[in-house]
Amino acid sequence: MPRVLHKLYNAESGDHPLPTDSREIEAVIFATQHCYEAHPYFMERYGVRGEAFARSDGGYLATLVGNPLSYVYSQVNWLAELLSCRGMPRWLMESHLDLLCEELCKAVPARTARYRKLMRAAQLLRSARQGRITQEECNVLSADFEIGAGSGLRNAGGLLVAAVCDEACGILGAVPSLIIWLGDSGRFSSQWCCAVNETLSRARALVRQTN
Repeated sequence: MPRVLHKLYNAESGDHPLPTDSREIEAVIFATQHCYEAHPYFMERYGVRGEAFARSDGGYLATLVGNPLSYVYSQVNWLAELLSCRGMPRWLMESHLDLLCEELCKAVPARTARYRKLMRAAQLLRSARQGRITQEECNVLSADFEIGAGSGLRNAGGLLVAAVCDEACGILGAVPSLIIWLGDSGRFSSQWCCAVNETLSRARALVRQTN
């Protein structure tokens, strides 16, 4: 296996396509690092093993861009739902896709039109989320969570709201798989856990039903 490809390969993630262009591989690695920096929850909960899965997933996503948008989105949505049931709300996939598109376009500008399919897939996920709770409402809930919870993980409030949106979209494991860790009283203070419960309650009260 070429050394540069080894940076994305993860035997635990199974056999799936990965990019072979060294420029794309480096872009995937950068995007994953930026996503982990923006959402410290990733590293706190899943550690370096989770980061290896994220790099591998990012590599797989990068290989999808030669397909029609409908196929790209179906694969993105399948993976996003799977991860949501494992404690990673689809909002995290949105972030990862946006960063992947940005880094890939910088790395190989000639393929920008293809890479933008990842951005479009992120936009479709975003529309589904914001169709349940608006971004303005999410921002308010997230800010209130940070005030109520005290010190803690950046963007945790947004994760809670995003999980409720996923739940409203039919991903029933989204909230339980998140709060089993993010609402663990053995890990976080009672103040934090109370803020988690309050945010979930408020978010569920705001959810809009769609046809």
